[in-house]
Amino acid sequence: MACSQEAPKEGIEVSDAWVRKMPPGMTNTAAFMTIKNHTGAPVTLTQVSMEQAGHVMMHETKVVNDMAKMEHLEQVVIEDTVHFEPGAKHVMIMGLDMSDGAKSYNIRLHFANKPSLDVTAQVRDANQ
Repeated sequence: MACSQEAPKEGIEVSDAWVRKMPPGMTNTAAFMTIKNHTGAPVTLTQVSMEQAGHVMMHETKVVNDMAKMEHLEQVVIEDTVHFEPGAKHVMIMGLDMSDGAKSYNIRLHFANKPSLDVTAQVRDANQ
């Protein structure tokens, strides 16, 4: 189920935001989404935050010498469209207690050159 949230028509559009559901007792997970920039100028995503999580950061999975590794991203420049998806750029979430059975979480995107944007991310299994 795609969820689209949008600032003004010429702003930033976020679609298909979701958080990977984890088994009981696991508190680290990831969030994914597509961010589309309609502003006509590059927009810089500098931070992602969640009130319910202990720590949130942007990562990118890269394969080096047949080994997958995560690389921390200080910022992501969005010229047109950026996909945060499994096996690539993603939002790493640590210390999130999912035992309350929440169906969604609020994620705040912080930009260097635009106001912050709140996004509702649906909780779902990775294979949905």
